[in-house]
Amino acid sequence: MATSLQSLQRFATLTRQSELTEVRAAVAAVIKDLKGSVEKTREPAKARRSIADLLGFLNSLNATIHPGRAELAQAISRDIIPLLYKNQPEQTSEVDDYQYLQPEYLLVNYLSSVLGDHLALLRGELEDHPGFRKGKRQDVVQPICVLAPAFVSGLRDLLTSLAVTRLRTKKIETSIYEPLQRDYLRQGRNSAKFFDEQQAEISDEINKHLAWAETIEDNLRQQARKTSSATEAENPDEAVNHDEDMIQELLDKLKLHSEKHDYFLPRVAGFRLIAKLFNLAKPEIAKAIKQLHDATRYSENHTTVVQQLDELVSNFDEYDFDLIALSAHRIGEKTACLSPKALQDACIGSGRTTETMIQARPLVAAELGRLPIHLAKKIREIVGQDHGDLDDIQTLDGLFEHFRSNIHDINKTRFEAELKSCSGIFYGSKVLTPLGKWLESEGAQEGTFFLRMQQVQISLKKKWGLT
Repeated sequence: MATSLQSLQRFATLTRQSELTEVRAAVAAVIKDLKGSVEKTREPAKARRSIADLLGFLNSLNATIHPGRAELAQAISRDIIPLLYKNQPEQTSEVDDYQYLQPEYLLVNYLSSVLGDHLALLRGELEDHPGFRKGKRQDVVQPICVLAPAFVSGLRDLLTSLAVTRLRTKKIETSIYEPLQRDYLRQGRNSAKFFDEQQAEISDEINKHLAWAETIEDNLRQQARKTSSATEAENPDEAVNHDEDMIQELLDKLKLHSEKHDYFLPRVAGFRLIAKLFNLAKPEIAKAIKQLHDATRYSENHTTVVQQLDELVSNFDEYDFDLIALSAHRIGEKTACLSPKALQDACIGSGRTTETMIQARPLVAAELGRLPIHLAKKIREIVGQDHGDLDDIQTLDGLFEHFRSNIHDINKTRFEAELKSCSGIFYGSKVLTPLGKWLESEGAQEGTFFLRMQQVQISLKKKWGLT
């Protein structure tokens, strides 16, 4: 569906030399055509697959070659994905006569409770965390999913759907549902004891299904990297199509949940992350966070912190390390929290290229890369108001300082695509054009930032009648 659009074909011809007005016009044309195609389609599952492939392909492109890829990817996530599920029939209207509904409900409760407990540790809400009740960094933009309280409700929705579509197997029925219903529910016994006693067996079975979902998700991502013609030529069988459509829908709905509840869900936050969170080794994670806090608080130089980071890299895999680093950076006393520089050093030092860096530090790289973009969007949102007051000016001053500090710290080579996205966001507002030029033409030099910020403030006060 998506690949046949003429507007998308025109978008593909954009180069570094393309004018920003041309880029924005091309993005708008693609979004308009996609909306029309989605509204007319009679095969929503096929449309979701096509959009997912396109989105994955866009996110794999280098922004220095395709200057509009980030803007188009964001527009698709914002405007097209919700449309794919807008007219989906309500499944709750149908009566589900599954004989193990109550055990299934209790299993989802148990899995959600485990995930919720592990996420609470990362957010510093449990005493085991060394930063418990000792403060946290200020939220300037929406938090990343693993540090957002609302994330667990999105995971619960996902698990509920997964239980209905995937977990109604003979193995789960005979090993979990039947004994739970027979020996506990019918006997009036507390079901919590069952889950405590069968924890190992339940975890083993659930991990098999999470691994299966991760494999399907990996297949989807591999398909997204291929050309659409090659993908369509393979014609996978109906069973594969059904599984992939199901997993894609679960991931899409988790994305919609993140946008509705205002937290950041990176593209890498899929079933591998869910499996990691489900199997989180709480004592080891808490100990590692404390080691980073102690190194930050007591070390006399940055090198000691880097050495502690390097030691943890050798002891944890990429997702566990990222969870440790993000929690240590965000939660705790100001003097103990991992600094932005240390977080970035852990990311940049993990690979010689941007691609290897993203593979080695999936969550940290996503967090560092999205911060300037989300700050730029927040700035543009306020500036775009028809009316404002001095309180809005003061809020903007704080956001400008956060943005300046972030741009100062960020590695401008590794995160070139993200900086280009920020430039495009600013160029979309006449008032913010000086900041767009500062990023693109002036190399984001610290010395000229305040001059460009003053130009923005003067134009904005004039627009709002505050002069």
